[in-house]
Amino acid sequence: MHPTVDVQPRALEAHPFDCNGDLYGRTLRLEFIARLRPEQKFPSLHALKAQITLDTDQAAVRLRV
Repeated sequence: MHPTVDVQPRALEAHPFDCNGDLYGRTLRLEFIARLRPEQKFPSLHALKAQITLDTDQAAVRLRV
């Protein structure tokens, strides 16, 4: 979503690696290192899940550098 005016609250999804705890309702600090890919729509939930797996693998490789 690319709003031209702030009419809706902004949201962010994050995938914390190696975290098994419940983070709902917690305040987190995130640091952006790099953008993996532009925003895109997916034709199905299966395609979205496959892309999340690719994104996670790519992010993990970048963090090991």
